Amino acid sequence: MLATMPPSRVTPLAGWSIVAIFVLIGGALLATVWTTRSSVVSASDAVGRGDAIAVREAVRADVAEVDGVPTSEDLQVLLEQHRDEGLRYIAMTEGRQVVAAAGSAVTVGPDDDDERPPRLDQRLSLDHGRIRLTLRGLRRMKAGGRALRYVVEIEPVQANALRDASTLTLGIGAIAAATLLGVAFVLVRREARRAREERERERERRLASLGEMSAVLAHEIKNPLASLKGNAQLLAQMIAKALPEGDKPRAKAERVVDEAIRLEKLTNDLLRFVRTGAINREPVEPAAIARDAVAGVLAAKRAADVDASRDSEPTISTVTVVADAAPKTWPLDGERIREVLINLVDNAVSAGPPVEVRVRTVGRLLVLEVEDRGPGVPADEREKIFEPFFTGKTQGTGLGLAVARRVVELHGGTLAVHESPHGGALFRAEIPES
Repeated sequence: MLATMPPSRVTPLAGWSIVAIFVLIGGALLATVWTTRSSVVSASDAVGRGDAIAVREAVRADVAEVDGVPTSEDLQVLLEQHRDEGLRYIAMTEGRQVVAAAGSAVTVGPDDDDERPPRLDQRLSLDHGRIRLTLRGLRRMKAGGRALRYVVEIEPVQANALRDASTLTLGIGAIAAATLLGVAFVLVRREARRAREERERERERRLASLGEMSAVLAHEIKNPLASLKGNAQLLAQMIAKALPEGDKPRAKAERVVDEAIRLEKLTNDLLRFVRTGAINREPVEPAAIARDAVAGVLAAKRAADVDASRDSEPTISTVTVVADAAPKTWPLDGERIREVLINLVDNAVSAGPPVEVRVRTVGRLLVLEVEDRGPGVPADEREKIFEPFFTGKTQGTGLGLAVARRVVELHGGTLAVHESPHGGALFRAEIPES
C-alpha cells in the first residue's frame, strides 16, 4: 500500500484556551457583581430601617409641637418638611376612621401594630416599596383624651437608590461577561478559519510539488515504456506461436506484457493528475453522463471477467442509476465528470455490489452519489483516501480519488465520503450551478 504523510494540522488549542480564559474572567466578574449586589441589598435593608426610624422620630417631635389636634393642613406642612427624607403619607386616625391626612397612601388600611422598628422583609415588597408605621399615644392630652394614632408611610430613598445602583451594576457586569464570551468565540472562529486556510494552502503547495514531480516522471517514463510494451507484445506473440498454452516461458512473457500495461496505466494516471488544471463547462445532461460512466465500468468488468474466467469464477456486478430528480442540463465539463464517476463506480463495484448511482439537485447544487455495500471507509481514513498515492488496493495507483476530488473542486464543488445508511461507503459530490 502506497501512502503519503498526512497533512499538517493546526489544532485550535490556543483559541480554546482563550475561550476558557474569557469564560473564567466572565464568570468571576458575574460572581463578583452578584456577591456585591447581595451585600448591597443587605446593606440597603439596614439603611432603609435607619431612614424609617429617623423619619418616625422627626414626625413624632413635630407632631408634639402642634397646638391642639393637627388638621390636614398641619399634616401637609409636616409632609412637605420631610418629603426629601422619604415621607410620602401621614394620617391621623381614631379607630378605623381617618380624621386628617396628607399625601397618598399605597397600603390598604391602618397598621394595628404598636410602635415597633420598621421591617424591610416581605412588607417592603408588599407595600410597593414603602414602610408603614403606626405612632400611638401622641397628643392624647391635647386631644381631650381621645385615642388618636398617626399612620405614616415612608419610602426608603437611599435604600432604593442603593438597590437600583446594584441592579445597574449587575446588568453592566452581565453585559461585560457576554461581551467577553462573544469576543472569545469570534477569536476562535477566526483561528479556526485561519487554520483551515493554512491547511488548504499547505495542501495546494504539496499538490503543486507532487504535480511537478509526476510530470517529470511521466514524461521520462512514457517513451521508454512504450518501446518496452511494444517489444514485449511482439515477443509474447512470437512465443505464443512457438509454444503451447500453459508453457512457463509463454506465461512469463504474458506477465511482462501485463506489467508493462500496468506501468502504462500508472503513467497515464500521473498525466491526468498533472493536467487537472483547466475545465471547459457547458450544458450537458448529468444523467446521460452517469449512465455512460456505468456502462463503461461494466463493460471493462465483463472483459476482465472473460479474461479471468480461465482460472476463476467471473464477477457479477449490479449497478443501478437513479436519475428521476436529475436536471435536464447542468454546466459541466462532461468528459472530466465522466472520469470522476467512472473512478467512483469502479471503486464501489470493487468494494461490494450492489451499487447505486444517484443524480439529483438540492437547491442550486447538483448532487452525484455513489453508494456501495462494501466494508465502508474507516473514519480516520476518510480524508486520507483523497491524498495522492494512498490506496487500499494491491494493484491501485492511489491517484483516482485525488484526481476525482481535484476535478470536482475545479467545478467549485466538494467531494467527500460518508457512511452509508445501508452499510458500506457513500461518495457524494456537490457541484454548484455556476
